[in-house]
Amino acid sequence: MSNDFFCNYYDQGLFIGSTPHGQNTIAMCCWQEKMITDTITFDHSYLQSSRTQSQSHVPDKCSHLCKHANHHNERIRATQESYWDNSGQKIKKLHLEQSLICNLTCISCSSAQSSAWNTHYHLFDNSKSIIRLKKYPEHVWENLDLSELSHIHFTGGEPLLNPDNLKILQHLDNIGRLHSVSLTYNTNGTVRPVQEWIDLWTKAKWVRLHFSLDGVGSTFEYTRYPAAWAQVHENIQWFRQLQGPCVLIEVNAIVGLHNVFNMPEFFHWWQHNCQTGNQGDPSHIFARAIEPTSHGGKVLSLKYLPREFKQQAVDVLQSLKELPGSTELIFLLCKEDSTQWLEYFEKLDQIRGTNWKQCLQGLIKDKQ
Repeated sequence: MSNDFFCNYYDQGLFIGSTPHGQNTIAMCCWQEKMITDTITFDHSYLQSSRTQSQSHVPDKCSHLCKHANHHNERIRATQESYWDNSGQKIKKLHLEQSLICNLTCISCSSAQSSAWNTHYHLFDNSKSIIRLKKYPEHVWENLDLSELSHIHFTGGEPLLNPDNLKILQHLDNIGRLHSVSLTYNTNGTVRPVQEWIDLWTKAKWVRLHFSLDGVGSTFEYTRYPAAWAQVHENIQWFRQLQGPCVLIEVNAIVGLHNVFNMPEFFHWWQHNCQTGNQGDPSHIFARAIEPTSHGGKVLSLKYLPREFKQQAVDVLQSLKELPGSTELIFLLCKEDSTQWLEYFEKLDQIRGTNWKQCLQGLIKDKQ
């Protein structure tokens, strides 16, 4: 097989996920198509089939993007990590998405990813089921051989609300492996871990927190309801001053027509309030387009930005050349006409008692 298409995940990566119905899913990484299964093993037939295919081509179940040499995707990103050794089929990186428990109803999300959306998401898409949280989710990893593990990536839901994510750190500590493991979390910034969690982080190599913010101030609060910006800002500063573990910081924004004009404030906040982690390591920031994985993700696409706002949006994004990912968004602007985003805001306001015109900053609020 050409080295252009080699991927470290083939023999060393494992993704374990959840469905809204409380089932388990398995894959090599989060980009690969997931298979629902009752049994999680590293020699699972689904993974073995992909490994066999990888000897001659990128496995069929992998993302179509991974079939393009040098495309910036998970396969290329994996080559930049230092913990792979390619010495056999050993779990070196584990991605756990074992609970969809969450405390926010972000407008780009759905009841397929957040239990907080259980009450109202059916008003936008009645085909989505209510999330049923698992009992004893640790059963899916407790018998895995994690003696060679080097990295865990936690997602959710909100992973800092999931006690199972604490249990696996305790397990790694008990088998003497935690000191060799680095940890990453996708978090909404609303939760501070308990002291027991922090003590375990201190034993790990380092912890990277990926804060999903999507904006600042009232734009953040409308987008990631019912989070309070002042509290999340305070929490991030708390993490940056935390004693004990090495905490690395990354912040990101999922950008749609609702928050594109808030990006300068978002970038300015990062420049002045979040330049480093708790030990002086430089933090990172990026922006990417909202994806059609939910009702909000579909209707808030930048392609539906009203055409009269295109030049203002172009000017904003061009002014943010130092914000990774921002200039690529220009090519997505104002492709189609739609008012579904307006209907979405109006229905959200009825449910929440909010006012999108008062909350969302920028020219879009002037659209009647």
